[in-house]
Amino acid sequence: MEDYRNKLKEQVDQFDFYIRLAEERLKKSKKIKKQVVCTSTRKKGYQYYLMENGKRTYVKKRDMDMVRGIVQKDYDEAMYKALTTVRHHIQRFIKEYDLSLIDKVYSGMADARKQLVQPLIPTDEQFVEEWYRTHKGNQNSFPEQGTYLTAHGERVRSKSEKIIADLFEKHKVPYRYEPMLKLSEGRFVYPDFVVLNVRRRKTMYWEHFGLITDGDYAKKTLQKLSAYEDSGYVVGEDLLFSMESEQIPLNVTLIEQKIHKYIL
Repeated sequence: MEDYRNKLKEQVDQFDFYIRLAEERLKKSKKIKKQVVCTSTRKKGYQYYLMENGKRTYVKKRDMDMVRGIVQKDYDEAMYKALTTVRHHIQRFIKEYDLSLIDKVYSGMADARKQLVQPLIPTDEQFVEEWYRTHKGNQNSFPEQGTYLTAHGERVRSKSEKIIADLFEKHKVPYRYEPMLKLSEGRFVYPDFVVLNVRRRKTMYWEHFGLITDGDYAKKTLQKLSAYEDSGYVVGEDLLFSMESEQIPLNVTLIEQKIHKYIL
């Protein structure tokens, strides 16, 4: 189960940013007198009035900047109150937010009792084990045998694929090489890798394009990416890719950045 604590903290940081903006605005509008502004509708817009002691005074065009300042200050005060209130609620929630309590129900049991229990929420280890069972690799029937041996002990077709696979292994990312995937129009494709984001329990596919400057290859690559998109696979959410050519070598640093950003 994904822990949203960091996302909530990021949201608090966003609230802090807007609270500071509201404070700066209110500081500048400190001298604006608090007055009640009323409105009425006319054919080509609105009319504005100031209410004082139960008396309504029509606002002339030359005084609209003053009214605009009053209404802006009212808005800024309301926004400041709403932002600080919601931030307070989030901060209180974060203090009570502890997903480990859920994990400890099972992990805290004696091993003998664990043997008798089917967890309501599988542990990461159980989830990964089931993921491996349901995601098969080496499904591509292409006759060429892979010649590069990965750290995991499997053969892949290119040196770059070996580098990528070894990076998955280095970062303990569950993966399979060349799974079979059926797209929406009934076409079967064989992505280079299928990987699992254990934290999010999210399955993603990784394609490596090794000849991007070759005309025919580039055309097929675009067609393949379009087929993924038509089948609902979104780059950065369901699909990741890497690329290279004779002139543009594989960027290992960029691949590791993608692993950290999208998979870990």
